[in-house]
Amino acid sequence: MASLTLVSRPFGPFEENTLLILGPEDGSGRRPAVVVDPGMSTSAECAEFDAWCAAHGATLTDVWLTHAHLDHVAGAGHVFRSTGLRPRLHPDDRTTYDRAPIAAALYGVSFDALPEPVEDLADGQVLDLFGSRVRVAHCPGHAPGHVVFYAEEDGWLVGGDVLFRGSVGRTDLPGGDGPTLARAVHRVVYALPDATEVWPGHGPTTTVGEERRTNPFVNGARTGMLDRE
Repeated sequence: MASLTLVSRPFGPFEENTLLILGPEDGSGRRPAVVVDPGMSTSAECAEFDAWCAAHGATLTDVWLTHAHLDHVAGAGHVFRSTGLRPRLHPDDRTTYDRAPIAAALYGVSFDALPEPVEDLADGQVLDLFGSRVRVAHCPGHAPGHVVFYAEEDGWLVGGDVLFRGSVGRTDLPGGDGPTLARAVHRVVYALPDATEVWPGHGPTTTVGEERRTNPFVNGARTGMLDRE
């Protein structure tokens, strides 16, 4: 039986899926929770985020980043001011994180000051999350330090912008590379059971099996993404 609950809702002009991973209730209606990729970019959205957390009885205990593009970190400042929690990321995405305010200015996106991150996520790392095991896997190609979070017992993968329903994350941003992304999907995501539910950074959920069968962007025979150097 699954012990963790995932909920998501889009925030910001890019409609980035901010996720809450909720642990078991503590008997008083409160639930410990990790927020993944907080994307709130305005004060109104930050208020909506707080109300959303309250509606789920969520008490935030940590902040995880799949990667540090502006739409995935825009709300990290609000979470830090509210809770004192600093976002955790892979060290290879520190430059992306530092450049996020610059990218936000170029896109005209509201953006609060970012807190100093904790650069401690690593490939193969196993996180103890409210009694469940969540494995971290490095999946570069969309961003240099992109990671995904896999809970085998609960049957889900938080995939960020690696893989979408019928698509993949863009690879034309600094540090992106199409062949690298395709290889990461095959190496990490397609190695998982077909029934694994994929929670992406944008758009609806999907499954590993569905994307393995139908996703044209990581099918090397059709796109050549795996063969390009």
